[in-house]
Amino acid sequence: MIKQSPYLPKQMNGPVVNSVMQALDSRLEDADFIENYLHGLSINTAEETELENIGRLIGYVRPIVPEAFNAENLFVFGDVPIQNDPEIGFATAGGSVGGVFSAAGSSVGSYMSLGTYRKFLDKVAYIKRYGLTLKSVDAIAALVSTDYEIQFTENGDIEIIYGGNIGYRNLWILSQLFNRVATVPQVLITIGEEE
Repeated sequence: MIKQSPYLPKQMNGPVVNSVMQALDSRLEDADFIENYLHGLSINTAEETELENIGRLIGYVRPIVPEAFNAENLFVFGDVPIQNDPEIGFATAGGSVGGVFSAAGSSVGSYMSLGTYRKFLDKVAYIKRYGLTLKSVDAIAALVSTDYEIQFTENGDIEIIYGGNIGYRNLWILSQLFNRVATVPQVLITIGEEE
């Protein structure tokens, strides 16, 4: 016996019309599985591949953090920190360009850890939905440390001033993230003096 389709009014209650609706319904069963899968998908519970695909949809692809930002004994020249090596120093002078940095090789880097990416992706999704607000800047700043202040610069940019060292890796992650999501106003990261 073919049951009455819930999508038809009660006046259309016959075996032919209900058979047609049942056939149409069976063609959409695959779509139901996909709908249920997507409904249950979450940034907090997604596996690595799923999380990276969510990041692509949001517009924050899982970044590759340069290896140079993982070291602790660093000097920063421009964009890349240079390893301080007591035997060879950190640079050799000469040439027409003014110098060659000996430890600034082309290190590839590694993906941001999955847990860190999950935390940041959640906040980037918030920014994509609601825009760049002080609340969203505060939420991202708090992921790294709770010792910070948020101020406005003379140019109207937002400045996050951390009270202590947050590490080169976190500094790089924050800088890259805010460069992606904030153009006007810009979000600047500053490390204050440790007390």
